[in-house]
Amino acid sequence: MKNYYFVTNQLPQRYINMKNKKNIYSVSRNISLFMLVLFSFDIHADYSNHIKSKDVINELVNEHGFKESYVIEVLKNAERRDEMLRSVAKPAEKTKTWDDYKAIFIKKKRIKDGKKFLNENIDTLERAEQDFGVPKEVITAILGVETNFGSNKGSYRVIDSLTTLGFDDPRRSKFFRSELIEFFLLTRENNLDILKTKGSYAGAMGYAQFISSSYRAYAIDYDGDGYVDLFNSVDDAIGSIANYLKVHGWKREGSIVTKTDPNNVRKFYKPHESLTQFIPLTFIENGEEFHFIGDDNFRAIAKYNISDVYAMSVYYLSEEFKK
Repeated sequence: MKNYYFVTNQLPQRYINMKNKKNIYSVSRNISLFMLVLFSFDIHADYSNHIKSKDVINELVNEHGFKESYVIEVLKNAERRDEMLRSVAKPAEKTKTWDDYKAIFIKKKRIKDGKKFLNENIDTLERAEQDFGVPKEVITAILGVETNFGSNKGSYRVIDSLTTLGFDDPRRSKFFRSELIEFFLLTRENNLDILKTKGSYAGAMGYAQFISSSYRAYAIDYDGDGYVDLFNSVDDAIGSIANYLKVHGWKREGSIVTKTDPNNVRKFYKPHESLTQFIPLTFIENGEEFHFIGDDNFRAIAKYNISDVYAMSVYYLSEEFKK
């Protein structure tokens, strides 16, 4: 059945021209009921019968040992959420100017809250800095940008996010279907309720906002309780962020960005001896153009969220924590 996504408050012209108000009322009521049925169909779409669900079900059953009845039941309980499709199509990292994006995260309250978080978790942060080479201010900045230090971990059911995007997103459905499979595995391994686990509109979870594949690959038990818990353990979140950055190329004692002049880079920029790659960066701030060189560490942050403005926000915030 084909889905339709439109809302109308106008009747077709042939009905407007009718003189019989009773008929107009009847038609209007029928159209309203029709739209309600379509809307209900979209929200409660049965993803177990989706044309693309067969491969997902087969992989979970045949390759990962899930019971087919369980997988089907989970997919039946997933709900389509159109707001997720809208959000993933227009992320802030791609739609906002640098000034607007920076204004969201470099705020006095967030800086104040970040310094408080640093003080309260200084032992774990310094241990992670020693173990992984990632400065405590950078780890804290990522937590500040991702979840405001744990105060906003996401309110969407992850199963809704990953089914909606995995089956209905026109651009990245293959990626999100892969994450859906990873989510099934993650919830089984970590004893999570697959229908109650919540996260962002894109399926990122916990303090650190790891997607399912990153959770399984890079999250670590850093509080020593034998369980990797990014939802409730600040220590696990701190250690996991540091581990993620190190795996993705973080260089101990390396720089993140260096302000420079595009016409005389060598005068301002001396690469770290362990540097493997760098990128030129240009940002328009308050109408003025600024130029930077981003090192391996900038790229490592950008791996966390593939966006230059994201990585620069993390850098700016981390610098505020040093003051």
